[in-house]
Amino acid sequence: MIKGFRERLIAQREKLKVTEKELLERIESSPFGDKSKALARKWAQYESFGGVGWGIFDVTPIIERAQGAYLYDADGKKYLDLLAGFAVNALGECNKEITKIIQEQASKLTHFFDFPHVERIKLAEKLSKHSKITGKTRVMFGVTGSDGIELAVRAARYFTGNPYILTAYGDYHGVTYGTMGLTGKGNMQPFFYPVLPDKAIGYFQFPHEYRNEPGHAMDCIKDFEKLLDSKESPYTDGVNGICNVAAILVSPFQSSAGYYIPPAEYLQELRRMADKFGMLLIVDEIQTGLGRSGKLWAFEHSGIEPDMIVTSKALGGGLPISAVIARDEILTEWGPGAHVSTQAGNVLACAAGNYVLDVVTGDEFLKKVKEIGSYFVEGLKGLQKKHTILGWIDNKGIYTGLELVRDRKTKEPASKEATYIRDRCVAEGLLYEKGGYYHNRMQLIPPLNITRDEIDRVIEIFDRVFGEAEKKFGIE
Repeated sequence: MIKGFRERLIAQREKLKVTEKELLERIESSPFGDKSKALARKWAQYESFGGVGWGIFDVTPIIERAQGAYLYDADGKKYLDLLAGFAVNALGECNKEITKIIQEQASKLTHFFDFPHVERIKLAEKLSKHSKITGKTRVMFGVTGSDGIELAVRAARYFTGNPYILTAYGDYHGVTYGTMGLTGKGNMQPFFYPVLPDKAIGYFQFPHEYRNEPGHAMDCIKDFEKLLDSKESPYTDGVNGICNVAAILVSPFQSSAGYYIPPAEYLQELRRMADKFGMLLIVDEIQTGLGRSGKLWAFEHSGIEPDMIVTSKALGGGLPISAVIARDEILTEWGPGAHVSTQAGNVLACAAGNYVLDVVTGDEFLKKVKEIGSYFVEGLKGLQKKHTILGWIDNKGIYTGLELVRDRKTKEPASKEATYIRDRCVAEGLLYEKGGYYHNRMQLIPPLNITRDEIDRVIEIFDRVFGEAEKKFGIE
């Protein structure tokens, strides 16, 4: 039996591994030019194979420069950017105003440890005022999204005195030791063996309308509440009024899993349950927030108020920064020195963040996001009528996910086809993320200020490549 376990572990690790020879073979068969291939060989030679760049694409393009919604690789090939640095470059690459602000700030002050400075205080005030949380709020700064999540979890546990955090299967909240337990990706957990990440975690199912019977998407949340109402869960003893949970931590839409949008009742029910059992509600707005959904925060679509918000990515205009915004009583519970990070609230990132927040909170800007999102969806619906491989479209504002299927009746995932389409799009000069519970989703993350002409080009490429895939894989 012991031998069997070891053999299985070895086999599992072999599946997860990749050799330099395999990476070099990928590079040689890639659609890139000579300069890009030469740089990719050095990448394979000098960097860890564990980097995400070998996982998202067969070979990630080697980008040298960018402007707006376009990226240019080392050979000068032009790509339409439907990644936006995974929602970081919300206002486009090399935004002139952000660049100017960073340059001017760099001539005055670049770093002051995790201490107050003018731009930091301005940003904290703006985040508090735009939190959409009633009453007084406070802010604490981190560096990355994972950093922000860890801070929020620590604050929730300290404030409540309870250990458990509840989250949804499919949510992504980071891949540090402090956050991996909150990220439901079975293929990433083994990289943390033999010491497991945080396990004071409980999970519930995420409701998605497409893969549930009509009208039954929310049944999974109702079932989870029944468990909490009982005395047979480690999280609560509903019969005797006991709660061991500090907070429900949830993404309003599931980004990393495939850009899934749940029913509006999802957050409404979680808010009600948090209040019923005495838990905090933390909303992870790291990808969904700052205007991408057509509202400043995605949770606004459900009409609820969280107790804490975590934001990052787009906030720094391309520079690393994260922030937790929470009700006053939560962040005044602990004392000085409770949290510290050398680069938290970095001066340059805060200066850029003040500009970004001014832009994305503007009513006219959010109106334009909704308009360009509607234009995008109309083009996608046109493709859906023409191509049966496109089974489902999720959309709010410019936040858009597509589900590819082999058969619309059975909803059989078109996983191989999705990989083919991704690789063909790279060759055609279009970058986006492929994901989904069954590896059959297209996660479209353009800059919020993408133009109609650029969207027309995206639709044109998708139209051609979808047709190729349907023909190649026999989808009628």
